[in-house]
Amino acid sequence: MDFYDIAVIGGGASGLMAAAAAAQECGKKHIHAKIAVLEANPRVGKKLLATGNGRCNLTNSNADITHYHGDTALAAPVLDKYTPQKIISRFASFGLLCKELDEGRVYPYNLQASAVLNILRFQLDGLGVETVCDFAVASVQKSASGFTIFSDSDKVGAKRVILACGGKAYPQLGSNGSGYQIASSLGHSVTALFPALVQVKTDPRRAKPLKGARSAGTATLLLNGKPIKTVSGEIQFTENGLSGICIFELSRLVGEAGGAQKAEISLDLLPEYSAEEILSMLRNTKEVLGNLPAGDVLSGCVHKLVGREVVRAALMQTPGRAVELKTAELVSIADRVKNFRFEVFGTLAWKDAQITAGGVPLRETDENLQSRLCPGLYLAGELLNIDGDCGGFNLHWAWDSGITAGSAAAFSL
Repeated sequence: MDFYDIAVIGGGASGLMAAAAAAQECGKKHIHAKIAVLEANPRVGKKLLATGNGRCNLTNSNADITHYHGDTALAAPVLDKYTPQKIISRFASFGLLCKELDEGRVYPYNLQASAVLNILRFQLDGLGVETVCDFAVASVQKSASGFTIFSDSDKVGAKRVILACGGKAYPQLGSNGSGYQIASSLGHSVTALFPALVQVKTDPRRAKPLKGARSAGTATLLLNGKPIKTVSGEIQFTENGLSGICIFELSRLVGEAGGAQKAEISLDLLPEYSAEEILSMLRNTKEVLGNLPAGDVLSGCVHKLVGREVVRAALMQTPGRAVELKTAELVSIADRVKNFRFEVFGTLAWKDAQITAGGVPLRETDENLQSRLCPGLYLAGELLNIDGDCGGFNLHWAWDSGITAGSAAAFSL
């Protein structure tokens, strides 16, 4: 049986960074340590290649605790220690050049996720870290000498274990949630888990006529009629409901509500204009383009499919021509532009979600992410009860937690 000083379970972002940080720390202390990454897939980093639409939005210059959810107070010291600039500098030391684009999003300079993965792989090779693929960890047992890690057909031993095998989102890329069972078997609890950064579902009868349309605006989540959060951005309409980054930002709150409260999303399709200004524009359209089909009176303002549905929702039926619209009907259309409301019926499933909300509570780890319940075990990444907004914040947590756990595991040797 192979025996390692440190075994990292999971070859995703947090696991690869944890292994690199552990090896670097051992090098600083002149400790000869045997370190391995155990990965269930045939190759490491499969999910990493899919991030940022294949461009890998690896951090955000605005990353701070305000962009995170879950055990934020306990995660804050980790995030404060490894700032976005420190992460960028660390990648620069690996040989990866980065650049910042819109809204603080940081990407590899060549906009290729494969560059990030390759740099990490080259770094691990240079540091002598062993990568063991096709090793799906089934269980981990603690003993006086350390840990025994079992797959269905093999086993390895380790003095320290870093559990970094991700959550349940994107199971098609290898995230099957097995890490939660392993953590539980070693004494940890797990909070409720639900998909986040994911499309929300609405009435399909309302969704299908809008499929493929996109509109800039603001989206407000209401629970039992009370506004909870408003986000600006592009709203995308799908056959299932609503999508787009601003909708993703609200999806976590939808999942957190869990159907216990009536959820609705109100869209303001022209946030720069008041209802009175929109009414004035509609009156002008009626006067100048009286023969225009009434359903198209918003065609100069919003996507034509969206405009038609707004008119239909405002009037319940569409008159023949714009000139036939009464003042009260124009007022109703203007109001609906500012409050185009959809009842929400939950979110799409794990296979469509970018991240997992929930996980192992951070109170069960110390400041170095070592388990308080199972000494020698460290946890990192999505497995923990911390998740971020869309825009590089979740990968930033993966790097931060990986560095923290990896460095501490090595230092403990």
